[in-house]
Amino acid sequence: MMLVRFGWERRITVDPADTHAYLCINVDTHAAVERVGEFEKMVLPICMEDSELFPKHTRLELPEKRIEFSRENFIQMSEKLSRLWWSRLVISVRGYVINYFQNEDDMQFLLDDAFVMIHQNIVESQIEIAQQFLSDLEIIVNVEDLMEILERLDRGDLQRNPFMDSTTKVPFERVFGQSNAATYRIANAQKFAYVTFMNIFSLLQRRWLMETKKRKGIRFQEDPEWQPDERVVLFQHFFEGNRTWVLLDFDRHILKYWRPQGSAVIFGDRFIEDKKRLGFTLCAECGILEQHVGQFVEHQQKRFCSLKCAQNHQLSETTNNS
Repeated sequence: MMLVRFGWERRITVDPADTHAYLCINVDTHAAVERVGEFEKMVLPICMEDSELFPKHTRLELPEKRIEFSRENFIQMSEKLSRLWWSRLVISVRGYVINYFQNEDDMQFLLDDAFVMIHQNIVESQIEIAQQFLSDLEIIVNVEDLMEILERLDRGDLQRNPFMDSTTKVPFERVFGQSNAATYRIANAQKFAYVTFMNIFSLLQRRWLMETKKRKGIRFQEDPEWQPDERVVLFQHFFEGNRTWVLLDFDRHILKYWRPQGSAVIFGDRFIEDKKRLGFTLCAECGILEQHVGQFVEHQQKRFCSLKCAQNHQLSETTNNS
C-alpha cells in the first residue's frame, strides 16, 4: 500500500496484495440508504460522453464567456430533480476535472476540497444555502481576467485583488476564506473546479429552460441507465494489468455520505451487479468495492475492507439489538 502524506493521510492507492489497503470512512450510524431511492417526476438527460458538457481536450480548457446563473431556474430544478441527480452531477464534473491533473498531488487535494464544498452546499444543504453558494460562485467566476489575477495573487502580486474589492470581497471570502497567501494559493488551484462546474451547470440550466423532449444521454438518477465513463473517478495503472481506483478525499466523502451505497452511486447499479457476478464484494460497513476478488476479509459471514469497519459494523448491530 502506498500513502502520500500532506499533514495527514489524504490519498491512498491499493496494492492488490494488501487485503486491508482501503482507508475507510467511519461515520455515525445515521444511514443515507433512503436517499438512493429518491426518484422525481422530471429528468434532465445528461451523459459524460456529451461533448458540449464534457469536451475531451489534451488539457482542461476554461470558458472565456460570461457564465450565467438563474436563481429562479435553480429553484425549479431543485423541486424536480432528486438529491441523487445533484450528487451525480457533482461526481461527474469532479471526475472530469480531476483526470486532467493525474500526476499533480497538490492540485488533486485542493480540487477535491472544492468539490467536497460544492457537494456539501448544493446536495447536503437547504436550498437557501445552495442559492447563496451558487450566487457567490457566479460573481467569482465572472471576475474579468480571473485566471490571470489569481495566478498573480499566488505569486504575490496584489495589484488587482478581488479579496479586497468591495464588490467581490464577501463572496471570495465566503468561498475561499480570509485574504492571505495560503488562501491565494488555494483559490488559484480551485478556480478550475469552480469555473468548470459553473460553466457545465449554466449549460444545464439553459437546457432545462428549453424543455426539450429529446432524451439523449444518461439520466443521473435512474439506474440501470447511469453508466458513467472511466473519467468519473481517477484510475491509474501501477503495473501491467493493474488498473486501480485511486481513492481521494472526494471519493471518501461520497462513500461516507451515501454509506453503504456509495459505490453504486458513483459507478451505477449495473456496474456493481456485474462486478458481483464476477465474484467481487462490497464492504458490509462502508460499501466500498473490492479492487480484486477475495481482497476483503470475511467475518461472521460478511466481508469487510478493514478491521475498523468490522468493529464498527458489530458495534452498530449490538446497538440496534439492545
